[in-house]
Amino acid sequence: MREFIRVWREEYRNIFSDKGVLMIFFGAIFFYSIFYPLPYANEVLKDAPLAVVDLDHSSLSRQLARMVDAHESTRVAAQATSQLEAEQLFFARKVHGILIIPHDFERTILRKEQSSVAVYSDASYFLLYQQVMTGVAVATGTLSAGIEIKRMQAGGFAEAQAKQLRDPLQLVAVALFNPSGGYASYVVPAVLVMILQQTLLIGIGMLSGTAREDREQTANTHPAQGHFFQQGEGSVYGTVIAHVLGKSAAYFSIYLFNAAYYFVVLPRLYNFPQRINPLDLALLVLPFLLAVIFLGLSLATLFRHREASMLALMFTSMPALFLAGFSWPKEAIPVWLRGVSYLLPSTTGTDGLLRINQMGASLQDVRFDVLVLWGLVALYFFMACFSIKRFTK
Repeated sequence: MREFIRVWREEYRNIFSDKGVLMIFFGAIFFYSIFYPLPYANEVLKDAPLAVVDLDHSSLSRQLARMVDAHESTRVAAQATSQLEAEQLFFARKVHGILIIPHDFERTILRKEQSSVAVYSDASYFLLYQQVMTGVAVATGTLSAGIEIKRMQAGGFAEAQAKQLRDPLQLVAVALFNPSGGYASYVVPAVLVMILQQTLLIGIGMLSGTAREDREQTANTHPAQGHFFQQGEGSVYGTVIAHVLGKSAAYFSIYLFNAAYYFVVLPRLYNFPQRINPLDLALLVLPFLLAVIFLGLSLATLFRHREASMLALMFTSMPALFLAGFSWPKEAIPVWLRGVSYLLPSTTGTDGLLRINQMGASLQDVRFDVLVLWGLVALYFFMACFSIKRFTK
């Protein structure tokens, strides 16, 4: 216990005497929370610009153009006289979609025949593609329904009857757990989990790299860097365990507040959907942070310089992000790669924390994630003890 308390206090001194680590543990946590959600502040993409090529010049074609412009997803940014002109605007990135209304649009409809319009959009940019197609599809569907209702009224039906016959089964779509359909509500909470993991790993690696630099340069360990024992110490496993637990307690006590800030305070500041049970959230954050800390201590002895930890662990951020299974469905990831992904605490941590925080799931609902995280805690704890004991020999 004395060794545990000594290492805990010494690790606090290490952290607060290293400006670089302070920037990672506190500065990066704060700046990411402010600047990362800013580009997604509007949540939903609106008024995607498109060009309309009206070859019919009829009242009905002008009505369709007005309806497309009135939809929140699209905006008529240009009235082109030909498809070639509209294509030039598209390739100049002044518009992101083209609506072409044929020359016999109104006449075909008045003859009670089916007419059509052509829509072109950039499918390489999915968000803009979706908004352009949605705006045009809703506008043409509404216009078509209005025409059909007028035909029914001309046949003797009342307006209410015509509407009921036109749409006997009304569809009301509500997006579960993200009612606004906002992009920020989807992507930011998941990325916050990744930020916690990567900053914690980088900070631990920087501290350990600094300790190793000082150990190699001088005969005596740096007074503010007690990351490794003096030569000959640490031969008893009890001392190694106390060393690992003492360092972990220092990191955990700091990142417990960071996690509370990210998972409780930030969702309320940015009005993200939140349906948490605080106790369930705490019981999932506990194994997640411990797994990340023990993983960081397991990797700590690999870095001979503090800069090496930042370069290596920053490189793993993007693979870990995609393997977490929220930007691309887990079901679409190869089975062997999914198995590898479970070695990262962020994979099950992201899944469990999102389900508890945004979907209102209970701890029982995410028991698989909890069990995997506790398994990683055990695995990386033994690895941390082994790597530190092996290094001190």
